Amino acid sequence: MNRGIAPQVLKSSLFWTIVRGGFLAGMVWSVSVLWGHWNIPDLDTADPLMYTNLGNTLFWVVWMMGLVLLVPATGRAWCAVCPLGAMNEIVSRWGLAKPFPGFLRNDYLKAVFLLVTLVLLGLFRIHHYPAATALFLVSWMGIALVAGILFSGRSLCSYMCPVGGMLNLYSRTAPVGITIRDLDKCEKCENRECVKGSERWVQLALGRLRSAIRFRAYPCPVNLKVWDMKGSGRCLLCLNCMRACPFDNVQISARAPIATLWRERFPRFSEVAMGAALMGFLLLSYSRFWPGFESALAFPVTFVSPIFGPGAARLAYIVWVGFILPMLLLIAPSVVVISGGVLSHPGSQGSLGAAWEKGISPVKFWLGPTTRGTLNDDGDGDERIITQAGSVGGLAAAFLPSIVPLLLAAHLVLAVIKVNAKAGYLALGVADPTGIQSYLAVEELGLYPRPGLLFPMGTAKGVAAFLMAGGILLSFLTVTRIARREDVPLLPFALLVAVAGICFTGGLVKWLF
Repeated sequence: MNRGIAPQVLKSSLFWTIVRGGFLAGMVWSVSVLWGHWNIPDLDTADPLMYTNLGNTLFWVVWMMGLVLLVPATGRAWCAVCPLGAMNEIVSRWGLAKPFPGFLRNDYLKAVFLLVTLVLLGLFRIHHYPAATALFLVSWMGIALVAGILFSGRSLCSYMCPVGGMLNLYSRTAPVGITIRDLDKCEKCENRECVKGSERWVQLALGRLRSAIRFRAYPCPVNLKVWDMKGSGRCLLCLNCMRACPFDNVQISARAPIATLWRERFPRFSEVAMGAALMGFLLLSYSRFWPGFESALAFPVTFVSPIFGPGAARLAYIVWVGFILPMLLLIAPSVVVISGGVLSHPGSQGSLGAAWEKGISPVKFWLGPTTRGTLNDDGDGDERIITQAGSVGGLAAAFLPSIVPLLLAAHLVLAVIKVNAKAGYLALGVADPTGIQSYLAVEELGLYPRPGLLFPMGTAKGVAAFLMAGGILLSFLTVTRIARREDVPLLPFALLVAVAGICFTGGLVKWLF
């Protein structure tokens, strides 16, 4: 019997309708504030509305960075109230309800969308212009609607949303998760309403007038079985299962923070791709403050500029640092370990020589896991899990959790500094949502001072240093536990943590100290 909480308010459909409707209304209002505002007419300034426009600050500072600050405490709670996810799920109930394409039922599309976002930020600086931000949001609203019309469930959250992919990784460090109170009740349950959903009719009568109202409990939108979830990161914390369960057997429980990283496998190789895109975002962010390091990162693509021009060179740099290099870093330790084992035992079963004899290519041998099993028993078609890390792909997936605390720490540092420096603009935005009058009053006429920091810079530096040091230590702890679990050499994976830690710490020192 597990102890947890299941407040009645969280089981109320009315509560969730109000909350999600409020966030959706807020997003639509933000788009209206952002729409059409590129610059200030007759003002020769490149991006004057970057922070004075309330919608721009709400999206890029409060939401994009504030969301990261909440993850260590709340996990994927944002997914429960996300207006795009709610829109996608609601529309799917009346759509075609087709299954999502099998070859895309993984995290690769999330990594691609994150990389596309990095290109939009790096090449077109969409975060500098409210109108560009509006187009970005409207595009995602369109994707949510189309996905809802075509596919069943929350296909947007499961297979497309890069924020969902990020939270999938980060939320495994959080101290909360969905559990069941009594496994016996789930095993004896025949209706499986948390998976299939349910409905009931309530008869209303007034004199001779009779009416009936249907109340429906919807199932898990990502096809998870709450009694047998393989990987807590996939749970959206939407609490549909809690509302649907007729036995009040689903609850929110506390768990040991961080420990989930080595107790659960990261069972899918596509999550390594998502982790690479996330590491790439952080490398791009921190290298801006360390010119020597940025030049070293750019060296492999320096030939592009003379041939194709600076624009193509910038694109090549973003793709290289934003995905290709991190992907190589994440799989390099596994290549060393697997290759070392193969070369040490050339005649053993499963060796590279044996693979050649069977006509299996080295790439397939190294990347393809030796053993696989389905992610869910109901055959929903998702990418299959890796049950034994007997390959480069399997080992890289198994060790992905070791880098997550460091990635989260580096992301938290960015969020703390950004929110501390720019949240003060919210007061100006409340008085002038478009930001035009605020910019003129502060920057051109000097009628008001620029918004200050929320707390002193010395405090921010201390918090940043603490977070980065804590992330490095927790990553070393995690990599040690996973190496013991997988019974493989520790050194190659510890070196990966060390290299990433040096990159982020060096950028932090150049930035703040």
